Amino acid sequence: MDFSSLSMIFKLVIIAIIYIIIFTALRIMYNDMKGGGRARTSQSRTYGLEILNPGSSENLRKGAVIPVKGIITIGRKADNMLVLEDPYASSYHAKLFFKGDEIVLEDLESTNGTMLNGEKLSGKAFLASGDEISIGSVSFRFI
Repeated sequence: MDFSSLSMIFKLVIIAIIYIIIFTALRIMYNDMKGGGRARTSQSRTYGLEILNPGSSENLRKGAVIPVKGIITIGRKADNMLVLEDPYASSYHAKLFFKGDEIVLEDLESTNGTMLNGEKLSGKAFLASGDEISIGSVSFRFI
């Protein structure tokens, strides 16, 4: 094989690679536009905690809604996502998180417990729209 035929083979290989890259990019863009690039899960539905009674927490306002996205930690410590200024709330009292398409409320072995619809929560529970959550004197409605 001489140099000119080897050069022609390299040119054809480079052109083929460029076409493959362009085709792949177009396919990815098409899937993104169609919505097929990502699964439609619970992240597309919005959830929230409506404050029914802010208790002694000055940072909460009755009727306000706290959006639930990802993991929400609840407690007295400042590094929680939702800080409660309530003497009956533990430092790390409870958390909300997604499990599939549903939201789970978990009591983090708090001293005074987490109430779900008037009953003390033991461990974890799936939440339904309208469920009432009480931590000390603070209460929420899951919406």
